[in-house]
Amino acid sequence: MIFLDILKKSKGIILFILIISCSKKVEDTNEDTSYQKWENLEVETRYQTIKISKFSDSAEYENIVYKKGIYDIPPKYEIDKKQKYKVYFSKSEKDSLARYIYESVTNPKFTNILATDYVGNVKLKFDRENMNLICEYKSVGMWNEVSQNTKKIYELIKSKVEISKQ
Repeated sequence: MIFLDILKKSKGIILFILIISCSKKVEDTNEDTSYQKWENLEVETRYQTIKISKFSDSAEYENIVYKKGIYDIPPKYEIDKKQKYKVYFSKSEKDSLARYIYESVTNPKFTNILATDYVGNVKLKFDRENMNLICEYKSVGMWNEVSQNTKKIYELIKSKVEISKQ
């Protein structure tokens, strides 16, 4: 009889421990990991375009040099030359860019900043399977100051190649 009482009490304790441990696991899985399923990323400013593929060891970087002295409203720009380079990002750098771009396109920062002369343009593109997410900021002055994510994107790319803030 005493043995049955001890067994009943221990079942309650074991059940209590199982409930607590399972509830902690559910809480840990709330982080959004959708950004991890990316295939292609793109950051485009007025002068540069960077295309990053998850499945390539290098990214494509294109820098456009415009001819000077042409002014109109809106301004007309004639291309003088296009420079193309390969840029190398580590896996962790590419994954960080994917996260920052994903957060930027799924949760854009709305701003009242309006810069004259069409200054401060950036297009952020996140490709995943058969879906493209795009966020574009126009005439915001320094695009890297729009949000924490745009600042992180700029800093990471700037560590590899020259990229315009405007």
